[in-house]
Amino acid sequence: MPIYEYRCNNCQRKVEVFVQSFSTSSNTSCTHCGSDNLSRIFSKFAVRRSKNDKSVYDDILSDSKLTEGLMRNDPRALAAWSRKMSHAADEDSTPETEELMDRLEAGEDVSEVIEEMKPPELRGDNDLE
Repeated sequence: MPIYEYRCNNCQRKVEVFVQSFSTSSNTSCTHCGSDNLSRIFSKFAVRRSKNDKSVYDDILSDSKLTEGLMRNDPRALAAWSRKMSHAADEDSTPETEELMDRLEAGEDVSEVIEEMKPPELRGDNDLE
């Protein structure tokens, strides 16, 4: 299960949240001050690779323009990184993934795109009557 990282907009601390599914938790709050005003941040990750895969991942990770874009939370860089990683893993892309990548490449905010792409019953703006 994933561990997501957030920056608390209230106390500015980094918060790690263990989530028991592959979607972000909607009730996440800062473990230091209790604020729910958090921003998701790009996390470090580990990649398993064989000797044959080494050059593919080294090429991706050595692209300074790409990594600088990721550090700035540039949606275009995230899309480029995702496409390169999928290509390196020889993964097929779903129509939803393609829509997400296209929107990120257009510069749309990641959080807003993901929220808009959720099924209506999972969106945070539902008014249950």
